[in-house]
Amino acid sequence: MTSRRPGDREPRPLRDALTEVSRDLGMPPPDLLSEVLAAWPSVVGDDLAPHARARSLRAGELTVQVDAPAFVTELRYRAPQLVDALERHLGRRVVERLRVVVGRSSAGR
Repeated sequence: MTSRRPGDREPRPLRDALTEVSRDLGMPPPDLLSEVLAAWPSVVGDDLAPHARARSLRAGELTVQVDAPAFVTELRYRAPQLVDALERHLGRRVVERLRVVVGRSSAGR
C-alpha cells in the first residue's frame, strides 16, 4: 500500500472542478447559470429578448447587456418583476438583482 503525499490528488471530473472554482468566485454552479441563461428570453419576452441578453450571474447579480441605452431604463423599471419571474420559472430564488450594461450585441455574428 502506498501512502498519499499532500500534493497527490486523484483526477476528478471537470464539472466538479468548475463547480468548485465557480463557488470560490461567488458564481453559481455551471448548470444553474445555464438554466438562468436559457430562461431569460422567455422571462423578458419576445419584444425585449433580442435587445437584452443575460450574460453572467455572480453573487445573485444577473448582468444583462442591452444594445441601446433606452433598454436600460426599461429593464431597471421592470427589474423586480423580472427577478420574480425568474424565480417562478426556475422554482427557486437564484437572481436577487439585475445589473444592466450597454454594449453591442453579438447576435447574428
